[in-house]
Amino acid sequence: MMNPADAAFVTREWIKPKMVLPMHYGTNPFLKGTPAEFKAALGQTSIKVLDDWQPGQVKEF
Repeated sequence: MMNPADAAFVTREWIKPKMVLPMHYGTNPFLKGTPAEFKAALGQTSIKVLDDWQPGQVKEF
């Protein structure tokens, strides 16, 4: 299981997406990070973090 810093590293250095939607945080006791911690761990990057979604909300791309 990854913490926010590990997830940010993998996202930034290996996956390199244009956008990312944090969604597995808080799903079990071992995933204690938050989208804000993930976003902070990403640092200065062009990757857009979609951290303002709410359950059931729909967005189109």
